[in-house]
Amino acid sequence: MNTEHLAIFINLAETFSFSRTALNMGVSQSAVSQTISSMEKFLGADLFYRTRKKVSLTPVGEAFYKDIKPIHHGYLDTIRRLEQMSAESKSKIRVGISGTMYEVAGLSQAISSYSAENPDVQFLIEQHNYHELVTKLNEGMLDLIFLHKDAIANQANINFKPLLAGTYAVAFKKGAFKGLDKLQISDLAGQRVVFLEDSIASPSLFALQKSLWQKVRDLQIVSANSMPSAILSIQSGLALGILPSTALSLDPELTVLPLEGAGKAAEYGCAIQARTMSTVAIDFHGWLEAGKMAPVHELG
Repeated sequence: MNTEHLAIFINLAETFSFSRTALNMGVSQSAVSQTISSMEKFLGADLFYRTRKKVSLTPVGEAFYKDIKPIHHGYLDTIRRLEQMSAESKSKIRVGISGTMYEVAGLSQAISSYSAENPDVQFLIEQHNYHELVTKLNEGMLDLIFLHKDAIANQANINFKPLLAGTYAVAFKKGAFKGLDKLQISDLAGQRVVFLEDSIASPSLFALQKSLWQKVRDLQIVSANSMPSAILSIQSGLALGILPSTALSLDPELTVLPLEGAGKAAEYGCAIQARTMSTVAIDFHGWLEAGKMAPVHELG
């Protein structure tokens, strides 16, 4: 017994006519009769009373009809939804970002260029913290995510493509630290500095923040529970920001100086599920390369 058999049975239970069901289902009348007979043999009970003048349901047939119709319709609805999702996966890319300055201002260049070459592709952008990005990628809720490599650790089910390399830098409104082309960790003494909460910061950034808290004298911490709130604090001159240079876009109102002794930041790039079924996401991931990305903020 298969879904075609069930469809024929349901139609016959509603038309009570072998000829009309044959016409509705696009099969011969003998095929309808053979289908019903095979179902009755499989179930071990008659489903219909048949006379020359009348077709009607037996008690077993009526009970089977009432139970199987909603199940069959639910199955068909599921198939239609899956087919729609499959069609959408060929034309939509669900992208996740953490909301850094670079992503807001810089990723548009790559997305615009790809869209110009592929006008039928629609991008859907979501902003989440690093932990949520990785979770949603693994759950199939996002097709691609942009983030720093250390946020995904060594997950074999994720393919990461590095796009930008950078170092840790201090960003602030123009005017402070005049005449300097780089900063030492000791220069942060007594300064107000934005620290991202551990649920927002990448592992290496969180480790750096912890180290600075332990080493720098009189450091004044301004806590930020999201990347946009940290950026607003920096751009408003409320505090200094310590971020990877790959998180900072070109901004004439900001000075960005390398932070000596902080080390290199993790590579920034794009991650995709190794077994994704989205062909358009695979194509975009393969299309991306460093030369198609907007430049990051120059240090100094």
